[in-house]
Amino acid sequence: MAKKNIGATLALYPCPVIVVGAMVNNKPTWTLVAHAGTVAHSHLMVSLVQAHYINQGIRENKKLSVNVVDESWLAKADRMGTISGNKADKAIRKRSK
Repeated sequence: MAKKNIGATLALYPCPVIVVGAMVNNKPTWTLVAHAGTVAHSHLMVSLVQAHYINQGIRENKKLSVNVVDESWLAKADRMGTISGNKADKAIRKRSK
């Protein structure tokens, strides 16, 4: 098969957006992960930059949640990726009536 030059194309996109959650100092927090890949059906690998606030909760508790974002989550997922859990409480609480 001959090589084909496809130019400056974002050929790997679109890719699913993943929200990773963990407890840090007994509070829930989440971060947005825009690049995820499949390693195996029985194992999950999450790779985050060391500076992410959520890492301390993952290391301390050895637990995390992984959520694939669908269209109904986009606004909330965007918030998870634009602010740091170290600077703002990301917990989504139900409003009382």
